[in-house]
Amino acid sequence: MRRIKNELLKLFFSGLRFAPRGQKERELARAEDLLHIVRPEMEYPFEFVCFKVAGFRPQSPDAEQIIRGEELISALNTFIASTNRQVAPAIPAPGDAVFTVEDLARRFKVSTKTIHRWRSRGLRGRLFVFDHGRKKLGFLAPAVDRFAADNRDLVEKAAGFNQLSPQEKDHIVARAVALAEGGIKSRHRILMKIAAETGRSPEAIRGLLVAYDKKAKDRSVFRKSQGRLRLREIKQICRARSQGASIGELMEKFDRSRSSIYRIINTRRAGDLLERNIAWIDSPEFDDPQKVEAIISDHYGAATPGGSETRGLLTRQQETDLFRRYNCLKCQARRLLDDVDRVHCANRQLGRIEDYLEEATRIKKTIIEANLRLVSSVAQKHQALGAQRADLISEGNFSLMRAVEKFDYTRGYRFSTYAMWAIAKDFAKRIPEEAHRPDKSGGDVTQLQQDMRLGPIVDFAAVERAHSSLDEVIGHNLTEREQYIVRNHFALDTGPVKRKPKTLRQIGEELNLSSERVRQIELIALQKLRHNLSPEEFDLLTG
Repeated sequence: MRRIKNELLKLFFSGLRFAPRGQKERELARAEDLLHIVRPEMEYPFEFVCFKVAGFRPQSPDAEQIIRGEELISALNTFIASTNRQVAPAIPAPGDAVFTVEDLARRFKVSTKTIHRWRSRGLRGRLFVFDHGRKKLGFLAPAVDRFAADNRDLVEKAAGFNQLSPQEKDHIVARAVALAEGGIKSRHRILMKIAAETGRSPEAIRGLLVAYDKKAKDRSVFRKSQGRLRLREIKQICRARSQGASIGELMEKFDRSRSSIYRIINTRRAGDLLERNIAWIDSPEFDDPQKVEAIISDHYGAATPGGSETRGLLTRQQETDLFRRYNCLKCQARRLLDDVDRVHCANRQLGRIEDYLEEATRIKKTIIEANLRLVSSVAQKHQALGAQRADLISEGNFSLMRAVEKFDYTRGYRFSTYAMWAIAKDFAKRIPEEAHRPDKSGGDVTQLQQDMRLGPIVDFAAVERAHSSLDEVIGHNLTEREQYIVRNHFALDTGPVKRKPKTLRQIGEELNLSSERVRQIELIALQKLRHNLSPEEFDLLTG
Protein backbone atom coordinates (compact mmCIF):
# COMPACT_ATOMS: atom_id res chain seq x y z
CA MET A 1 0.00 0.00 0.00
CA ARG A 2 3.01 2.28 -0.12
CA ARG A 3 1.96 3.65 -3.49
CA ILE A 4 -1.30 5.07 -2.08
CA LYS A 5 -0.68 8.80 -1.61
CA ASN A 6 -3.82 9.73 0.34
CA GLU A 7 -2.99 9.04 3.99
CA LEU A 8 -6.58 8.30 5.01
CA LEU A 9 -7.06 5.77 2.20
CA LYS A 10 -3.65 4.24 2.92
CA LEU A 11 -4.66 3.68 6.56
CA PHE A 12 -8.05 2.26 5.57
CA PHE A 13 -6.79 -0.23 2.96
CA SER A 14 -3.83 -1.25 5.13
CA GLY A 15 -6.30 -2.30 7.83
CA LEU A 16 -8.13 -4.57 5.40
CA ARG A 17 -5.02 -6.73 4.95
CA PHE A 18 -5.73 -8.54 8.24
CA ALA A 19 -9.23 -9.74 7.28
CA PRO A 20 -9.96 -13.50 6.81
CA ARG A 21 -9.65 -14.90 3.30
CA GLY A 22 -13.38 -15.05 2.69
CA GLN A 23 -13.84 -11.44 3.69
CA LYS A 24 -10.91 -10.42 1.49
CA GLU A 25 -12.58 -12.05 -1.50
CA ARG A 26 -15.80 -10.13 -0.84
CA GLU A 27 -13.92 -6.86 -0.37
CA LEU A 28 -12.01 -7.49 -3.59
CA ALA A 29 -15.25 -7.93 -5.53
CA ARG A 30 -16.73 -4.79 -3.95
CA ALA A 31 -13.61 -2.79 -4.76
CA GLU A 32 -13.84 -3.86 -8.41
CA ASP A 33 -17.51 -2.82 -8.54
CA LEU A 34 -16.67 0.54 -6.98
CA LEU A 35 -13.83 1.11 -9.41
CA HIS A 36 -16.25 0.67 -12.29
CA ILE A 37 -18.46 3.58 -11.18
CA VAL A 38 -15.82 6.03 -9.88
CA ARG A 39 -15.00 8.97 -12.15
CA PRO A 40 -11.69 10.88 -11.82
CA GLU A 41 -13.31 14.33 -12.04
CA MET A 42 -15.76 13.62 -9.18
CA GLU A 43 -15.31 13.75 -5.39
CA TYR A 44 -16.48 11.15 -2.87
CA PRO A 45 -16.86 11.19 0.94
CA PHE A 46 -14.72 8.72 2.85
CA GLU A 47 -17.87 7.24 4.44
CA PHE A 48 -19.08 6.24 0.96
CA VAL A 49 -15.78 4.46 0.18
CA CYS A 50 -15.84 2.52 3.46
CA PHE A 51 -19.43 1.40 2.94
CA LYS A 52 -18.87 0.28 -0.67
CA VAL A 53 -15.67 -1.70 0.06
CA ALA A 54 -15.95 -2.91 3.66
CA GLY A 55 -19.72 -2.69 4.26
CA PHE A 56 -19.65 -0.36 7.30
CA ARG A 57 -20.00 3.36 7.94
CA PRO A 58 -17.26 4.92 10.10
CA GLN A 59 -18.28 7.12 13.05
CA SER A 60 -15.00 9.04 13.27
CA PRO A 61 -14.61 12.71 12.24
CA ASP A 62 -12.84 11.51 9.08
CA ALA A 63 -16.10 10.10 7.73
CA GLU A 64 -16.98 13.39 6.04
CA GLN A 65 -13.54 13.92 4.51
CA ILE A 66 -13.70 14.34 0.74
CA ILE A 67 -11.62 12.07 -1.52
CA ARG A 68 -10.78 13.14 -5.06
CA GLY A 69 -11.81 10.68 -7.75
CA GLU A 70 -8.35 10.31 -9.26
CA GLU A 71 -6.87 9.54 -5.83
CA LEU A 72 -9.58 6.96 -5.17
CA ILE A 73 -9.02 5.24 -8.54
CA SER A 74 -5.28 4.96 -7.90
CA ALA A 75 -5.83 3.59 -4.39
CA LEU A 76 -8.43 1.07 -5.57
CA ASN A 77 -6.13 -0.23 -8.31
CA THR A 78 -3.34 -0.71 -5.78
CA PHE A 79 -5.64 -2.46 -3.30
CA ILE A 80 -7.14 -4.74 -5.97
CA ALA A 81 -3.73 -5.78 -7.31
CA SER A 82 -2.35 -6.46 -3.82
CA THR A 83 -5.40 -8.37 -2.58
CA ASN A 84 -5.75 -10.34 -5.81
CA ARG A 85 -2.21 -11.72 -5.39
CA GLN A 86 -3.11 -12.89 -1.87
CA VAL A 87 -6.47 -14.53 -2.60
CA ALA A 88 -6.23 -15.63 -6.24
CA PRO A 89 -9.22 -18.00 -6.53
CA ALA A 90 -9.41 -21.19 -8.52
CA ILE A 91 -11.26 -21.19 -11.84
CA PRO A 92 -15.01 -20.97 -11.16
CA ALA A 93 -17.53 -23.51 -12.31
CA PRO A 94 -18.02 -23.92 -16.08
CA GLY A 95 -21.08 -21.71 -15.88
CA ASP A 96 -18.88 -18.75 -14.89
CA ALA A 97 -16.38 -18.80 -17.73
CA VAL A 98 -12.93 -17.27 -17.28
CA PHE A 99 -11.13 -16.09 -20.40
CA THR A 100 -7.38 -15.91 -20.69
CA VAL A 101 -5.61 -13.18 -22.67
CA GLU A 102 -5.22 -15.57 -25.58
CA ASP A 103 -8.91 -16.50 -25.45
CA LEU A 104 -9.95 -12.85 -25.70
CA ALA A 105 -7.49 -12.21 -28.53
CA ARG A 106 -9.10 -15.01 -30.57
CA ARG A 107 -12.62 -13.91 -29.62
CA PHE A 108 -12.18 -10.29 -30.70
CA LYS A 109 -9.65 -11.07 -33.48
CA VAL A 110 -6.99 -8.77 -32.02
CA SER A 111 -3.46 -9.22 -30.71
CA THR A 112 -2.61 -9.99 -27.10
CA LYS A 113 -0.97 -6.55 -26.88
CA THR A 114 -4.34 -4.99 -27.67
CA ILE A 115 -5.95 -6.93 -24.82
CA HIS A 116 -3.33 -5.59 -22.41
CA ARG A 117 -3.93 -2.06 -23.71
CA TRP A 118 -7.64 -2.51 -23.08
CA ARG A 119 -6.91 -3.15 -19.40
CA SER A 120 -5.90 0.51 -19.04
CA ARG A 121 -9.21 1.45 -20.70
CA GLY A 122 -11.33 -0.41 -18.15
CA LEU A 123 -11.17 -4.13 -18.96
CA ARG A 124 -10.94 -5.69 -15.48
CA GLY A 125 -8.94 -8.85 -15.05
CA ARG A 126 -7.92 -10.88 -12.01
CA LEU A 127 -5.42 -13.57 -11.16
CA PHE A 128 -6.86 -17.09 -11.09
CA VAL A 129 -5.33 -20.43 -10.18
CA PHE A 130 -5.69 -22.63 -13.26
CA ASP A 131 -5.59 -26.43 -13.46
CA HIS A 132 -1.81 -26.62 -13.50
CA GLY A 133 -1.65 -24.70 -10.21
CA ARG A 134 -0.13 -21.53 -11.64
CA LYS A 135 -1.60 -18.09 -11.19
CA LYS A 136 -2.58 -16.50 -14.47
CA LEU A 137 -4.47 -13.41 -15.58
CA GLY A 138 -8.09 -14.14 -16.38
CA PHE A 139 -11.26 -12.22 -17.23
CA LEU A 140 -14.74 -13.12 -16.02
CA ALA A 141 -17.40 -13.27 -18.70
CA PRO A 142 -19.59 -10.52 -17.12
CA ALA A 143 -16.63 -8.14 -16.97
CA VAL A 144 -15.76 -8.83 -20.63
CA ASP A 145 -19.34 -8.34 -21.80
CA ARG A 146 -19.65 -5.10 -19.84
CA PHE A 147 -16.41 -3.73 -21.35
CA ALA A 148 -17.49 -4.71 -24.88
CA ALA A 149 -20.84 -2.97 -24.40
CA ASP A 150 -19.29 0.21 -22.97
CA ASN A 151 -16.56 0.38 -25.64
CA ARG A 152 -18.33 -0.87 -28.75
CA ASP A 153 -16.54 1.50 -31.14
CA LEU A 154 -13.12 0.62 -29.71
CA VAL A 155 -13.75 -3.13 -30.06
CA GLU A 156 -15.10 -2.84 -33.62
CA LYS A 157 -12.22 -0.64 -34.71
CA ALA A 158 -9.64 -3.03 -33.26
CA ALA A 159 -11.31 -6.01 -34.93
CA GLY A 160 -10.99 -4.26 -38.28
CA PHE A 161 -7.22 -4.59 -38.10
CA ASN A 162 -6.07 -8.00 -39.23
CA GLN A 163 -2.66 -9.46 -38.62
CA LEU A 164 0.03 -9.53 -41.28
CA SER A 165 -0.05 -12.59 -43.48
CA PRO A 166 3.21 -14.41 -44.32
CA GLN A 167 3.04 -13.01 -47.88
CA GLU A 168 2.70 -9.45 -46.55
CA LYS A 169 5.60 -9.95 -44.19
CA ASP A 170 7.84 -11.18 -47.00
CA HIS A 171 6.83 -8.24 -49.19
CA ILE A 172 7.54 -5.69 -46.43
CA VAL A 173 10.94 -7.20 -45.66
CA ALA A 174 11.93 -7.32 -49.33
CA ARG A 175 10.83 -3.73 -49.84
CA ALA A 176 12.76 -2.55 -46.75
CA VAL A 177 15.93 -4.34 -47.90
CA ALA A 178 15.63 -2.74 -51.33
CA LEU A 179 15.21 0.73 -49.84
CA ALA A 180 18.20 0.27 -47.52
CA GLU A 181 20.41 -0.99 -50.36
CA GLY A 182 19.17 1.87 -52.50
CA GLY A 183 20.79 4.39 -50.20
CA ILE A 184 18.12 5.33 -47.67
CA LYS A 185 19.91 5.25 -44.33
CA SER A 186 17.20 6.72 -42.13
CA ARG A 187 15.13 4.15 -40.25
CA HIS A 188 12.30 6.64 -39.93
CA ARG A 189 12.16 7.25 -43.69
CA ILE A 190 12.07 3.52 -44.44
CA LEU A 191 9.25 2.92 -41.97
CA MET A 192 7.14 5.86 -43.16
CA LYS A 193 7.58 5.01 -46.84
CA ILE A 194 6.53 1.37 -46.38
CA ALA A 195 3.66 2.40 -44.09
CA ALA A 196 2.34 4.74 -46.78
CA GLU A 197 2.62 2.01 -49.43
CA THR A 198 1.01 -0.81 -47.43
CA GLY A 199 -1.40 1.04 -45.15
CA ARG A 200 0.09 -0.65 -42.09
CA SER A 201 1.18 1.15 -38.93
CA PRO A 202 4.87 2.15 -38.67
CA GLU A 203 5.08 0.38 -35.30
CA ALA A 204 3.94 -2.96 -36.76
CA ILE A 205 6.47 -2.61 -39.58
CA ARG A 206 9.24 -1.66 -37.19
CA GLY A 207 8.62 -4.75 -35.03
CA LEU A 208 8.68 -6.99 -38.11
CA LEU A 209 11.96 -5.52 -39.40
CA VAL A 210 13.67 -5.63 -36.00
CA ALA A 211 12.82 -9.34 -35.74
CA TYR A 212 14.14 -9.86 -39.29
CA ASP A 213 17.42 -8.07 -38.50
CA LYS A 214 18.10 -10.40 -35.59
CA LYS A 215 18.09 -13.37 -37.97
CA ALA A 216 19.51 -11.91 -41.20
CA LYS A 217 22.88 -10.55 -40.15
CA ASP A 218 24.26 -10.03 -43.68
CA ARG A 219 21.24 -8.24 -45.15
CA SER A 220 19.94 -6.34 -42.13
CA VAL A 221 17.63 -3.45 -42.92
CA PHE A 222 18.52 -1.14 -40.06
CA ARG A 223 22.17 -0.20 -40.03
CA LYS A 224 24.26 -1.17 -37.09
CA SER A 225 25.61 1.40 -34.65
CA GLN A 226 28.64 3.25 -35.97
CA GLY A 227 30.15 3.44 -32.50
CA ARG A 228 30.60 6.46 -30.31
CA LEU A 229 31.15 9.79 -31.96
CA ARG A 230 34.39 11.59 -31.36
CA LEU A 231 34.36 14.92 -29.58
CA ARG A 232 35.23 16.73 -32.80
CA GLU A 233 32.19 15.23 -34.56
CA ILE A 234 29.92 16.12 -31.65
CA LYS A 235 31.10 19.73 -31.85
CA GLN A 236 30.49 19.74 -35.59
CA ILE A 237 26.93 18.48 -35.13
CA CYS A 238 26.14 21.07 -32.46
CA ARG A 239 27.74 23.87 -34.46
CA ALA A 240 25.88 22.92 -37.63
CA ARG A 241 22.59 22.77 -35.74
CA SER A 242 23.18 26.22 -34.21
CA GLN A 243 23.83 27.55 -37.73
CA GLY A 244 20.45 26.33 -38.95
CA ALA A 245 21.12 22.82 -40.29
CA SER A 246 18.06 20.57 -40.19
CA ILE A 247 17.94 17.27 -38.33
CA GLY A 248 17.52 15.44 -41.62
CA GLU A 249 20.68 16.99 -43.04
CA LEU A 250 22.64 16.02 -39.93
CA MET A 251 21.28 12.47 -40.13
CA GLU A 252 22.52 12.11 -43.71
CA LYS A 253 25.88 13.77 -43.13
CA PHE A 254 26.86 11.85 -39.99
CA ASP A 255 24.96 8.61 -40.75
CA ARG A 256 23.00 8.69 -37.49
CA SER A 257 19.36 8.16 -36.61
CA ARG A 258 17.05 11.00 -35.71
CA SER A 259 16.98 10.00 -32.04
CA SER A 260 20.79 9.86 -31.96
CA ILE A 261 21.12 13.37 -33.38
CA TYR A 262 18.62 14.75 -30.88
CA ARG A 263 20.34 12.92 -28.03
CA ILE A 264 23.76 14.31 -29.01
CA ILE A 265 22.48 17.87 -29.28
CA ASN A 266 20.44 17.75 -26.07
CA THR A 267 23.29 16.16 -24.12
CA ARG A 268 25.58 18.97 -25.23
CA ARG A 269 22.96 21.59 -24.34
CA ALA A 270 22.43 20.03 -20.91
CA GLY A 271 26.18 19.94 -20.28
CA ASP A 272 26.55 23.62 -21.19
CA LEU A 273 23.69 24.56 -18.88
CA LEU A 274 24.96 22.47 -15.98
CA GLU A 275 28.36 24.14 -16.21
CA ARG A 276 26.83 27.61 -15.84
CA ASN A 277 27.06 29.30 -12.47
CA ILE A 278 23.50 30.51 -11.90
CA ALA A 279 23.29 32.70 -8.80
CA TRP A 280 20.30 34.70 -7.61
CA ILE A 281 19.01 36.69 -4.65
CA ASP A 282 16.43 34.45 -3.00
CA SER A 283 13.01 35.57 -1.81
CA PRO A 284 10.14 33.76 -0.01
CA GLU A 285 7.99 34.57 -3.06
CA PHE A 286 9.97 32.08 -5.12
CA ASP A 287 8.66 29.17 -3.01
CA ASP A 288 5.02 29.94 -3.84
CA PRO A 289 4.09 28.40 -7.25
CA GLN A 290 1.23 30.86 -7.81
CA LYS A 291 3.41 33.90 -7.13
CA VAL A 292 6.19 32.49 -9.29
CA GLU A 293 3.77 32.01 -12.18
CA ALA A 294 2.52 35.59 -11.77
CA ILE A 295 6.07 37.00 -11.65
CA ILE A 296 7.27 35.09 -14.70
CA SER A 297 4.17 35.91 -16.76
CA ASP A 298 4.55 39.64 -15.97
CA HIS A 299 6.21 40.60 -19.25
CA TYR A 300 7.71 43.99 -18.48
CA GLY A 301 8.99 45.32 -21.82
CA ALA A 302 12.38 46.80 -22.56
CA ALA A 303 10.95 50.27 -23.02
CA THR A 304 11.59 52.61 -20.08
CA PRO A 305 10.58 56.19 -19.32
CA GLY A 306 12.48 59.03 -20.84
CA GLY A 307 11.79 58.62 -24.55
CA SER A 308 14.66 56.16 -25.12
CA GLU A 309 14.15 52.46 -25.52
CA THR A 310 16.53 51.27 -22.80
CA ARG A 311 18.39 54.28 -21.43
CA GLY A 312 15.56 56.00 -19.61
CA LEU A 313 15.52 56.32 -15.81
CA LEU A 314 13.66 53.61 -13.95
CA THR A 315 11.14 54.39 -11.28
CA ARG A 316 11.37 52.61 -7.96
CA GLN A 317 8.49 50.25 -8.82
CA GLN A 318 9.86 49.44 -12.26
CA GLU A 319 13.27 48.75 -10.76
CA THR A 320 11.81 46.44 -8.11
CA ASP A 321 9.69 44.57 -10.66
CA LEU A 322 12.68 44.05 -12.94
CA PHE A 323 14.94 42.72 -10.20
CA ARG A 324 12.18 40.48 -8.82
CA ARG A 325 11.57 38.92 -12.23
CA TYR A 326 15.29 38.75 -13.01
CA ASN A 327 16.07 36.75 -9.88
CA CYS A 328 12.91 34.64 -10.11
CA LEU A 329 13.77 33.54 -13.65
CA LYS A 330 17.27 32.48 -12.60
CA CYS A 331 15.91 30.70 -9.52
CA GLN A 332 13.39 28.70 -11.55
CA ALA A 333 16.01 27.91 -14.21
CA ARG A 334 18.35 26.54 -11.55
CA ARG A 335 15.61 24.43 -9.96
CA LEU A 336 14.61 22.97 -13.32
CA LEU A 337 18.27 22.35 -14.07
CA ASP A 338 18.64 20.35 -10.86
CA ASP A 339 16.18 17.82 -12.30
CA VAL A 340 17.95 17.52 -15.65
CA ASP A 341 19.69 14.27 -16.49
CA ARG A 342 22.69 15.03 -18.69
CA VAL A 343 22.17 11.81 -20.71
CA HIS A 344 18.36 11.52 -20.80
CA CYS A 345 17.17 15.11 -21.08
CA ALA A 346 13.94 16.33 -22.68
CA ASN A 347 14.16 18.92 -25.44
CA ARG A 348 11.15 20.80 -24.05
CA GLN A 349 12.65 21.06 -20.55
CA LEU A 350 15.98 22.35 -21.89
CA GLY A 351 14.17 24.87 -24.06
CA ARG A 352 12.25 26.17 -21.06
CA ILE A 353 15.47 26.63 -19.05
CA GLU A 354 17.15 28.40 -21.96
CA ASP A 355 14.15 30.71 -22.38
CA TYR A 356 14.28 31.64 -18.69
CA LEU A 357 18.00 32.44 -18.84
CA GLU A 358 17.64 34.35 -22.10
CA GLU A 359 14.88 36.50 -20.61
CA ALA A 360 16.98 37.09 -17.47
CA THR A 361 19.85 38.27 -19.68
CA ARG A 362 17.53 40.68 -21.47
CA ILE A 363 16.35 42.13 -18.15
CA LYS A 364 19.95 42.50 -16.96
CA LYS A 365 20.78 44.42 -20.14
CA THR A 366 17.80 46.71 -19.57
CA ILE A 367 18.93 47.51 -16.01
CA ILE A 368 22.55 48.10 -17.04
CA GLU A 369 21.67 50.42 -19.92
CA ALA A 370 19.33 52.39 -17.67
CA ASN A 371 22.27 53.09 -15.28
CA LEU A 372 25.13 53.74 -17.73
CA ARG A 373 25.08 57.46 -16.95
CA LEU A 374 25.94 56.61 -13.36
CA VAL A 375 29.19 54.99 -14.51
CA SER A 376 30.08 58.02 -16.60
CA SER A 377 29.36 60.36 -13.71
CA VAL A 378 31.55 58.47 -11.23
CA ALA A 379 34.33 58.04 -13.81
CA GLN A 380 34.38 61.78 -14.47
CA LYS A 381 35.28 62.46 -10.84
CA HIS A 382 38.30 60.15 -11.04
CA GLN A 383 39.62 61.48 -14.31
CA ALA A 384 41.49 64.30 -12.58
CA LEU A 385 43.58 61.72 -10.71
CA GLY A 386 45.45 60.68 -13.84
CA ALA A 387 43.31 57.75 -14.99
CA GLN A 388 42.05 57.59 -18.57
CA ARG A 389 38.32 58.19 -18.93
CA ALA A 390 37.85 55.28 -21.35
CA ASP A 391 39.59 52.88 -18.95
CA LEU A 392 37.51 54.12 -16.04
CA ILE A 393 34.24 53.72 -17.93
CA SER A 394 35.26 50.22 -19.00
CA GLU A 395 36.07 49.26 -15.40
CA GLY A 396 32.91 50.93 -14.18
CA ASN A 397 30.76 48.96 -16.63
CA PHE A 398 32.15 45.70 -15.25
CA SER A 399 31.45 46.91 -11.72
CA LEU A 400 27.90 47.79 -12.75
CA MET A 401 27.38 44.28 -14.17
CA ARG A 402 28.61 42.69 -10.95
CA ALA A 403 26.37 44.99 -8.93
CA VAL A 404 23.29 43.77 -10.83
CA GLU A 405 24.16 40.20 -9.82
CA LYS A 406 24.66 41.01 -6.13
CA PHE A 407 21.95 43.62 -5.53
CA ASP A 408 19.33 42.51 -2.98
CA TYR A 409 16.12 44.25 -4.01
CA THR A 410 14.28 42.90 -0.94
CA ARG A 411 16.18 45.23 1.41
CA GLY A 412 14.44 48.34 0.08
CA TYR A 413 17.48 50.25 -1.23
CA ARG A 414 17.67 51.89 -4.64
CA PHE A 415 19.95 50.12 -7.07
CA SER A 416 21.54 53.42 -8.11
CA THR A 417 22.80 53.90 -4.54
CA TYR A 418 24.18 50.37 -4.32
CA ALA A 419 25.77 50.59 -7.79
CA MET A 420 27.48 53.87 -6.92
CA TRP A 421 29.08 52.25 -3.88
CA ALA A 422 30.20 49.25 -5.91
CA ILE A 423 31.73 51.37 -8.68
CA ALA A 424 33.44 53.75 -6.25
CA LYS A 425 34.86 50.87 -4.23
CA ASP A 426 36.32 49.21 -7.33
CA PHE A 427 37.82 52.50 -8.47
CA ALA A 428 39.37 52.96 -5.04
CA LYS A 429 41.01 49.54 -5.27
CA ARG A 430 42.43 50.23 -8.71
CA ILE A 431 43.57 53.80 -8.07
CA PRO A 432 45.63 53.99 -4.82
CA GLU A 433 45.81 57.78 -5.04
CA GLU A 434 42.02 57.93 -4.71
CA ALA A 435 41.84 55.47 -1.81
CA HIS A 436 44.56 57.28 0.21
CA ARG A 437 44.58 60.87 -1.00
CA PRO A 438 45.42 63.42 1.73
CA ASP A 439 42.29 65.58 1.52
CA LYS A 440 39.61 63.95 3.65
CA SER A 441 37.01 66.63 3.40
CA GLY A 442 35.90 65.66 -0.08
CA GLY A 443 35.15 69.30 -0.90
CA ASP A 444 36.29 68.95 -4.51
CA VAL A 445 34.00 66.03 -5.22
CA THR A 446 30.65 67.07 -6.64
CA GLN A 447 27.48 65.15 -6.11
CA LEU A 448 26.32 62.45 -8.46
CA GLN A 449 23.57 63.63 -10.76
CA GLN A 450 20.45 61.61 -10.18
CA ASP A 451 16.77 62.01 -10.70
CA MET A 452 15.24 63.32 -7.43
CA ARG A 453 12.63 60.59 -7.67
CA LEU A 454 15.31 57.93 -7.26
CA GLY A 455 15.95 58.68 -3.60
CA PRO A 456 18.59 60.64 -1.66
CA ILE A 457 21.50 62.11 -3.63
CA VAL A 458 24.80 60.39 -2.76
CA ASP A 459 28.25 61.93 -3.24
CA PHE A 460 31.56 60.16 -3.60
CA ALA A 461 32.87 61.69 -0.37
CA ALA A 462 30.57 59.20 1.39
CA VAL A 463 33.09 56.51 0.52
CA GLU A 464 35.79 58.31 2.49
CA ARG A 465 33.46 58.95 5.39
CA ALA A 466 32.59 55.25 5.40
CA HIS A 467 36.28 54.36 5.59
CA SER A 468 36.69 56.69 8.57
CA SER A 469 33.55 55.35 10.26
CA LEU A 470 34.63 51.78 9.60
CA ASP A 471 38.04 52.34 11.20
CA GLU A 472 36.42 53.96 14.24
CA VAL A 473 33.90 51.14 14.74
CA ILE A 474 36.64 48.51 14.49
CA GLY A 475 38.73 50.29 17.09
CA HIS A 476 35.86 50.63 19.60
CA ASN A 477 34.13 47.26 19.25
CA LEU A 478 36.79 44.61 18.59
CA THR A 479 39.53 43.14 20.73
CA GLU A 480 43.14 43.65 19.74
CA ARG A 481 43.37 40.17 18.19
CA GLU A 482 40.07 40.60 16.31
CA GLN A 483 41.25 43.97 14.98
CA TYR A 484 44.49 42.43 13.76
CA ILE A 485 42.67 39.63 11.93
CA VAL A 486 40.05 41.86 10.29
CA ARG A 487 42.50 44.60 9.26
CA ASN A 488 44.96 42.13 7.70
CA HIS A 489 42.45 39.80 6.07
CA PHE A 490 40.54 42.67 4.44
CA ALA A 491 43.63 44.87 3.90
CA LEU A 492 42.25 47.85 5.84
CA ASP A 493 45.68 49.46 6.37
CA THR A 494 45.92 53.24 6.14
CA GLY A 495 49.47 53.53 4.81
CA PRO A 496 50.42 55.23 1.54
CA VAL A 497 50.91 51.89 -0.22
CA LYS A 498 47.94 49.55 -0.29
CA ARG A 499 48.91 46.03 0.67
CA LYS A 500 47.37 42.77 -0.43
CA PRO A 501 44.97 40.95 1.91
CA LYS A 502 46.52 38.16 3.93
CA THR A 503 45.13 34.65 3.95
CA LEU A 504 43.80 33.04 7.11
CA ARG A 505 46.76 30.68 7.10
CA GLN A 506 49.25 33.57 6.97
CA ILE A 507 47.49 35.34 9.81
CA GLY A 508 47.36 32.10 11.81
CA GLU A 509 51.12 31.60 11.44
CA GLU A 510 51.73 35.13 12.73
CA LEU A 511 49.41 34.61 15.73
CA ASN A 512 50.39 30.98 16.29
CA LEU A 513 46.82 29.82 15.61
CA SER A 514 45.25 27.39 13.15
CA SER A 515 43.54 28.82 10.11
CA GLU A 516 40.23 27.35 11.33
CA ARG A 517 40.58 29.18 14.66
CA VAL A 518 41.37 32.40 12.81
CA ARG A 519 38.21 31.91 10.73
CA GLN A 520 36.11 31.42 13.88
CA ILE A 521 37.50 34.60 15.47
CA GLU A 522 36.85 36.50 12.26
CA LEU A 523 33.21 35.35 12.15
CA ILE A 524 32.71 36.57 15.73
CA ALA A 525 34.26 39.92 14.81
CA LEU A 526 32.08 40.30 11.72
CA GLN A 527 28.98 39.60 13.79
CA LYS A 528 29.93 42.45 16.09
CA LEU A 529 30.55 44.79 13.16
CA ARG A 530 27.29 43.89 11.45
CA HIS A 531 25.34 45.38 14.37
CA ASN A 532 27.35 48.61 14.34
CA LEU A 533 27.77 49.33 10.62
CA SER A 534 25.32 50.41 7.97
CA PRO A 535 24.72 47.92 5.14
CA GLU A 536 26.88 50.01 2.79
CA GLU A 537 29.75 50.20 5.29
CA PHE A 538 29.59 46.46 5.92
CA ASP A 539 29.62 45.80 2.15
CA LEU A 540 32.64 48.08 1.90
CA LEU A 541 34.41 45.92 4.48
CA THR A 542 33.53 42.45 3.15
CA GLY A 543 32.97 43.10 -0.56
